Amino acid sequence: MLVTGYPWYDIAAPAHKDFVARFTKKYDKNPVLGSLVGYVTYLSIVEAIRKAGSTDTDKLVAAFRGLKVETPIGPISYRASDGQSTMGAWVGTTKLDARRGVGIMVNYEYVPGEKVLPSDDDVKKLRSGN
Repeated sequence: MLVTGYPWYDIAAPAHKDFVARFTKKYDKNPVLGSLVGYVTYLSIVEAIRKAGSTDTDKLVAAFRGLKVETPIGPISYRASDGQSTMGAWVGTTKLDARRGVGIMVNYEYVPGEKVLPSDDDVKKLRSGN
């Protein structure tokens, strides 16, 4: 079955391994995709506040345009054209891990948001209603 998911057990980036170790130690369970997304959200908010120098809504909105954030899965950014995050997704298939008795994602690849988001020109067209 083709799926999207989060192969936390198989991502070798040192920053990600550190995230998993800290998460597991604090919560005594493995992270799920929502754990990572939540963490990246907070990292992004902190960086936006730093860039804006304020928690004022309009200043934060402006700060998110073109914001770059280092995350456990590598750098992401928020596009200046529409504020959309370039965080991607893992796409693969499922298989039973007989050792643990759980389904896992295999044969996956990380698809960066930049590869699948509409172009800046397409965003402008879509937002103009033309």
